[in-house]
Amino acid sequence: MASHQQTTRSSVDVEIPNRFVFAESHRTFRASKIRWGFKLLFGHKPNPDDALIRCFAESYMQADKVGDAVAEELFASMKPQQGMRLLKQGIEQGADSLMQDNGECDAPALFDLIKKAEHKPEWVDQSKLDLACRTIHRCGRHAMYALGDLALLGGYANADIAKPLAFTGALNGNSSFDRVSETTSFWFDVTTPGGLDIHAKGYNSAIRVRIMHALVRRRLLAHPDWNSAEWGLPINQGDSLATNVAFSMLMILGCKMLGWRFEDEDIEAVLHLWRYAGYLMGDNYQLLPQTRQEGVNWLYMVAMASRINPDKDSLELAGSYLEAFREVPGSPLYQTFVYWLHRVYSGFFIPGDIRKALNLPTTYGLKLLPALQAPVVWSLDWLSRRWPALDKKLRGFGRAGQAYIVSSRLQGREVDFQDKQTLTR
Repeated sequence: MASHQQTTRSSVDVEIPNRFVFAESHRTFRASKIRWGFKLLFGHKPNPDDALIRCFAESYMQADKVGDAVAEELFASMKPQQGMRLLKQGIEQGADSLMQDNGECDAPALFDLIKKAEHKPEWVDQSKLDLACRTIHRCGRHAMYALGDLALLGGYANADIAKPLAFTGALNGNSSFDRVSETTSFWFDVTTPGGLDIHAKGYNSAIRVRIMHALVRRRLLAHPDWNSAEWGLPINQGDSLATNVAFSMLMILGCKMLGWRFEDEDIEAVLHLWRYAGYLMGDNYQLLPQTRQEGVNWLYMVAMASRINPDKDSLELAGSYLEAFREVPGSPLYQTFVYWLHRVYSGFFIPGDIRKALNLPTTYGLKLLPALQAPVVWSLDWLSRRWPALDKKLRGFGRAGQAYIVSSRLQGREVDFQDKQTLTR
């Protein structure tokens, strides 16, 4: 890891935005509780070194330059409709399809991005990608509860994260639920076996999201009210790395709280899957964790670097997240059940100070119910690792539960990047 840190350090000092508060948070009683909590759950206390912390701090002022070049090429140098057509063509048909018979290319930056994506790095290990999918499938719906009711909802306590959403109007109407649904679909595609193969759904989605982020960044950097000194660059590397760690380590953390066990090879496989996804999405993948200890270090850094400073946008996001479950398909009784299910899980996952800051509704003591599953979950996990037939059943049942959540959220609607044409305006 040290060599990775050295290769990503800038030769000059980089300004660090005010939102990065690791130095102050690291010395608090809350930090001490988190360190011992990680020791209890993972067997390791976090110990990130100064070089990694500095790299993380600097990453809030760094972006995806390659993705930015493509966004400029497709949506500033040509009409948005033509840019969308070329993007779709390049992703679905490959970089070579962008070349004309005379050897010229209308979108050389896009060609270079996709050409690089089509050549899988030597460090990618297919056996680890397959193990990651099996590990995630075994956890079933619990994996998605951890991502939504812990990572996403708890993250809203940091208002800095919500700034791009607020500036682009992504908090209006039903767009909050739509955005969560689309993120759920993306997660499902990436965690499908073979999902990151060239031109598979997860692969295609990763590149689309990369360009979408670049479009948002381009818009917000031109916004007169965007304050980079306070928040960092829009959709910066720091937030992208933190999101990647949420998809991997925070999901594992939530599942461990519910009784699931993870061997070192399981954790390393999940980290490997999301490291490769990060590579495709333009993240600084060299900084991402690869081992249990490094994953714990990253969880701690993300927690300590984030301010608990919810504003009205954060509160709107948090409230709309839970209320959206009242709109899932089904009878009013079922809708109420799903709403309370997520209300209870969020109460179990999210610490009291963050729940209070977000004005999350009380669970009247029901937040302890998820913990009662732990002995059953632990036993199933233990047995499945010794009985292959049970393991196969458990993974099949778990993936079916994940698929149901995705289908019920999308309600038969396909996620189409071309619907996002407002980003190009």
